[in-house]
Amino acid sequence: MPERTLLEGTAILQLISDTPSGGTAIVLRRPEAPPFVVMGDDTEEGFSRLRRGAIAYGVAELYQAMPRDMLRDGHILHVRGDHRPARVDKAGSIFGPKPEKLWVPLDDDGRPFGRMRVPIPSLQRPAFVEFALHGEGDGDVLEYRLDGEARFGEGYICPYCGKLCPRKEPHTAAHGVAGHTHAGVTAGQDDGGPAPQTGPLEVGGHHGAGAQL
Repeated sequence: MPERTLLEGTAILQLISDTPSGGTAIVLRRPEAPPFVVMGDDTEEGFSRLRRGAIAYGVAELYQAMPRDMLRDGHILHVRGDHRPARVDKAGSIFGPKPEKLWVPLDDDGRPFGRMRVPIPSLQRPAFVEFALHGEGDGDVLEYRLDGEARFGEGYICPYCGKLCPRKEPHTAAHGVAGHTHAGVTAGQDDGGPAPQTGPLEVGGHHGAGAQL
């Protein structure tokens, strides 16, 4: 299959509801999490984000169901024909509780992305995994497979707000604690050691506390 563009996911949106829309996960392409999400057009239900602020890198964004008429126009992510249902391997390891349904955005020409990058929980340095498109299954469901190990990207994750920044300063100074490198370290007492790893994933050949993907 010819290589196509890379989908750089910024977050995973998880929709919480007792209706069929509940248990849905959406790979977000935008730099900011939308306040509201609507699945399709003909629905009386929408979803509202449960917190404010910047996206916390590698942390799922939770959305609670609410009546559609309570959603404000102009602040809604509509999951329509520009998204497709998908299946991925290692879904439980990457997305937390395995989603019953997963939707991924298409490129600007309405075609599936050849590769998909998904952020995963990490401290200080942003970590991610990539999936490669391996065709289409039943019902136009896209099939993505994990490609390689978890990897580190560029930038710095703020330990207070979780935002991905180009560098530590001046962002952490805005929190009034310039010099912090990770949660639990007192300002001015950083030991200068290596960045904490990402938990159970194998990153750059380093084995975490749990199993490899």
